[in-house]
Amino acid sequence: MLADFDSGRHLGFLLDCVSREIRKAVSRGVSEINVENCNVNHGWLVGFLERQTEPVFQKDLEKIFHFPKSTLADMVQTLEKSGYIAKAPIDGDGRKKQIIVTEEGKKFTSLAETQILAVDEYITKDITPEQMDLVVEVLEKMRKNAEDYKAYVEIKKED
Repeated sequence: MLADFDSGRHLGFLLDCVSREIRKAVSRGVSEINVENCNVNHGWLVGFLERQTEPVFQKDLEKIFHFPKSTLADMVQTLEKSGYIAKAPIDGDGRKKQIIVTEEGKKFTSLAETQILAVDEYITKDITPEQMDLVVEVLEKMRKNAEDYKAYVEIKKED
């Protein structure tokens, strides 16, 4: 049984390895431009926030980014301490605070997104647009299937 496991293709493991290498490549570039305490996830998050036209709240980010609540809370706290984002009350309700990007955060976004694009360009060299379309299509199907797996497991438990 273990021999079967060892000789198989394990997509989760491969995707995790690719993901880690991409994050490390982007982080190396971001660290070279002297951005402290921030990583590629921070870049994606601040960039997303900067492009929003409607108020965004921390709870919204949990749904969009699929980060655990505690991870997202830590990210928001780090970004706030770094001066890249701020929380502002909305409609005079002190309990409900939207997340806004500061001027310093906009500079960070520009630098981080430049690095993300550079890594994307480098790692996709020699891959045709048609191949990339197929990769994205397959990965999106896998993401959806993995998301649906929770319901599948729950149904199996009932049987």
